[in-house]
Amino acid sequence: MLGFIIVIAIFFGIFLYNAFAWGLVLFKFWAWFMLPVFVALPALTFVQALGLMFVIGLFKNHNVQTIKKEYLDNTLSNVYLFMPWVTLGLGWLAYALFLR
Repeated sequence: MLGFIIVIAIFFGIFLYNAFAWGLVLFKFWAWFMLPVFVALPALTFVQALGLMFVIGLFKNHNVQTIKKEYLDNTLSNVYLFMPWVTLGLGWLAYALFLR
């Protein structure tokens, strides 16, 4: 029973991490790229960006296909933790080089 609770807590922690990380990316990208182009758009707060990320998550493709373990490539599993920050860094670079 304790193992089950730990697994649920880990999944919940990963879910929260992804929500906050991608919410921050959306929040910054909205301010950098959307507001200068579409001046009539309202500014997003961080909480609104989180909510929008939850809505976007509803429409994402969730693959439920099972794959045998010998065909899985787990070498890039840790990369997914850094993808929001890589995306934010590349977005900042584009903003700094082309829009300032």
